[in-house]
Amino acid sequence: MHDAANKSVLRLVELGMCQPSDIEKAKDDAKRFSTPAYSAKLRRAEKLLGAVGDSTRIKMLLLLASRAMCVCEIESALGLPQPTTSHHLGILEQADLVERTRKERWVFYQARDSPSLRLLKDLITK
Repeated sequence: MHDAANKSVLRLVELGMCQPSDIEKAKDDAKRFSTPAYSAKLRRAEKLLGAVGDSTRIKMLLLLASRAMCVCEIESALGLPQPTTSHHLGILEQADLVERTRKERWVFYQARDSPSLRLLKDLITK
């Protein structure tokens, strides 16, 4: 910790705004967050949050939550060109939020049922 942070933390303790045990717990938690096991979880969260950090992808997820749709249906519904639609679907697929199936020459996507999708739907519909 750098000097200014040390001084600030010491001042908080002196003022009774936090306890030394709180500071030690935060340090221990921060160390745990840096372990390889947590690093993988953090990368997954980063990928997930990045995928849903775009309004077009959120719209796609909401559409695909109700049923599987062909890429051309998604293009038509959202008024997007095919390359843009495929780009966004690829990001959602990499984040494991959608799955695709092929029926003859058509590719269909559907949102995977997940806690992330349920949270997103709750945020949008409330």
